[in-house]
Amino acid sequence: MDWDYRLFKWINDGANNESVIGKVLVYAADLGDYFFFFSLVFMFLVHRKMAFYGVIAVGVTVLCSRGIAHFYYRDRPFVTHDVNLLLPHIESNSFPSDHASAAFAIAMMFCLFSRKIGLPYLGFAAIVSFSRIWTGKHYPTDVLAGMFLGIVLSIALYLLLNRYAVYNSSVHLLKRFTKKG
Repeated sequence: MDWDYRLFKWINDGANNESVIGKVLVYAADLGDYFFFFSLVFMFLVHRKMAFYGVIAVGVTVLCSRGIAHFYYRDRPFVTHDVNLLLPHIESNSFPSDHASAAFAIAMMFCLFSRKIGLPYLGFAAIVSFSRIWTGKHYPTDVLAGMFLGIVLSIALYLLLNRYAVYNSSVHLLKRFTKKG
């Protein structure tokens, strides 16, 4: 996939951590997953069902991502090419991007519940995903595959969980087993 490397090179050659955009992208690459984690924690306080579905979406998406990675290994760009590696990273599988898949899984699930809440998260998921290319950690197709995985699995899980009322059943069981007396 020569075009994949050329696009990566075009993005990464302009990468730096000195400009405002560069600093934002480096922080997004480094701390983006914490933002999504704390968003889920906060969401448990204000919209439990959305957070519950978000946790399931991330779990299933990351498991699928790791499953794909188990069968298809691809070196990260900095392993095989001279790149601007703006953040250190271990030499591990690049395809698909776990950060992109998890970020888009949460963002899409939030969007399915509320566009007002979800659309900004989709925007931030795109920034986090792009930052993985900018910092030299992923090829564009790694990120696109992660994005596709996160979005498709979130939609499928949303439809499946709503069809079988999993959240209501889980809450009912939890109340039943934690009831005093």
